[in-house]
Amino acid sequence: MKLIKLALATTTIAFAAPIATAQDAATDTAISAQTMVNVKVNGMVCDFCARAVTKVFGKQEAVENVHVDLDNGEIHVTLKPGAALSDETVADLVKKSGYDLVAIERETA
Repeated sequence: MKLIKLALATTTIAFAAPIATAQDAATDTAISAQTMVNVKVNGMVCDFCARAVTKVFGKQEAVENVHVDLDNGEIHVTLKPGAALSDETVADLVKKSGYDLVAIERETA
């Protein structure tokens, strides 16, 4: 009986490992398809500025993460895989946040 339990446990572990690897590969593919939008703005100088920008951009369905770099006056927006955010929308969001848009750059991870 102990031998049967051991055989079942070994079989379960052997089949679980490839499934986890396949899931990890799918996650890696999704992450690599993400787009980062880097926005250069004028006027951001404090934590309150960062919170306001984060709140405005964070309400967008396409946005996964927002990081504000006050030292360089930049907003780094990570979009959800497959999502899009037009330059016009980004410009409107910057304006709604109360800042002046300088430049928009995009990169795909």
